[in-house]
Amino acid sequence: MEQYVELKNKNGILRGMIHIPEGPKDKKYPGVVMYHGFTGNRMEPGFMLVRFSRLLMENGIASVRFDFWGSGESGGTFDKMTLSSELEDAADILKFFRSREEIDTDRVFILGLSMGGTVAGYTAGMHDSDVKGLVLWAPAGEMKNRLAEREEAIAKEVFKGDPLDMGGLVVGKQFIEDVKSLNILNATAKYRGDVLIVHGTEDKSVPPTVSKHYNEIFGKRASLIFIEGANHTFQGAEWISRLFSASLDF
Repeated sequence: MEQYVELKNKNGILRGMIHIPEGPKDKKYPGVVMYHGFTGNRMEPGFMLVRFSRLLMENGIASVRFDFWGSGESGGTFDKMTLSSELEDAADILKFFRSREEIDTDRVFILGLSMGGTVAGYTAGMHDSDVKGLVLWAPAGEMKNRLAEREEAIAKEVFKGDPLDMGGLVVGKQFIEDVKSLNILNATAKYRGDVLIVHGTEDKSVPPTVSKHYNEIFGKRASLIFIEGANHTFQGAEWISRLFSASLDF
């Protein structure tokens, strides 16, 4: 079953899709909460989140994927979103998913791509007992570090009062200020469960060293896989196949 769902929180209306395997009405399924990346949506490039949701469903695993507030079909506008608003959304999405009668709350996993990985790690750390496992696809890590890497091109332009155009989406000044105020990895490090980290060696958006840092944070509880030649969103048939296979096995 694939079903459109809505969730209302303090930010506004969040819109998404839930995937539940076919089976007896009283059966409870393990599940995965998926978080998309910066300027992304609940489908992501190559429909990768849709495809992985359907693969999970074929293997008896439920999933849910929402557009964050200000992205995709959810309420709000992108220029008003912040990392903090996404963290709020993420916690509410996790709570929503765990409240569904079809879900085995002892087997709920979180998955995040890029900045969605940043959000996923933080959410797992803050809700440790609610998360069975954590999957990070090319996680962005500490966003203020990504900002510092592009200080000239991003931060100074925004603080001059000029809108920053990210592929037609305008990034607001409050996003920059918010990112600088947060210590994401301190919260992420509180997560005590098992972690899978996957990163492409040719990622030009987030350095693969970021995933190495996550691996150091989690220690023996983490498995780190590098996919040779893969870009930031694993857009190649072999790359995506390896990504899905490793994640499903986890």
